Amino acid sequence: MPRLHFRPLVKPPLTVKQILAWADAFREQHGSFPRKDSGLVPGELTQTWIAVDSALRVGLRGLPGGSSLSQLLAKHRDYRHLFLTPRLTRHQILRWADAHRRRTGDWPTKQSGPVLDAAGETWSGIDAALYAGVRGLRGGRTLADLLYRQRGILNRKTQPPLMIAQILTWAEAHHALFGGWPSKGTGPIGNTGEMWDSVNAALRLGLRGLPGGSSLSQLLKEHGKFQGNKSPCPRPQR
Repeated sequence: MPRLHFRPLVKPPLTVKQILAWADAFREQHGSFPRKDSGLVPGELTQTWIAVDSALRVGLRGLPGGSSLSQLLAKHRDYRHLFLTPRLTRHQILRWADAHRRRTGDWPTKQSGPVLDAAGETWSGIDAALYAGVRGLRGGRTLADLLYRQRGILNRKTQPPLMIAQILTWAEAHHALFGGWPSKGTGPIGNTGEMWDSVNAALRLGLRGLPGGSSLSQLLKEHGKFQGNKSPCPRPQR
């Protein structure tokens, strides 16, 4: 009786284009992108997502290796990989907030939903990152804190109105302590919880009961506070 020889089953090559097409079909069917434990690939009898993930990782079936299913989707689709979320900066967040204000007429809050100019970002996620200190941020702040300190946006539930006399008193105390008058970039105002940049923004924009159209430097000049201030005022130590 002749022996039967069976050839091992050779799976066909894979391409990134094919994997992304499968992922798009899966998303259309299930409402989300696949994970490596998502079972069978749509329309394939023997193809599984864990096998696709392994091929991407190890470099099988014509793929170069060194990747994964989640990394591939994060690179080519709007998929948020837990460990591949991009770094954030306060400057970038403020740019998005400014754009949100221009488009909607309001400043964003953590309840504002998706960030209009950043696919995959949400204001709640940004608020959480600011508070937790992840994605390159220092932590301990919120979106409301950032907008108040950098744009003078008042959280009306917690921030009292500002008075010109109070601002001048703070400025005189600063001058007595540091030998120079404060500027909008000087930093915190003692232990008051206020920031000079927020005071400047309130003077400029007319926030917290102030009339607007001014600035910290203009206010100090109007009250004769700049005479003799020949060098930049030192920043207080945080």
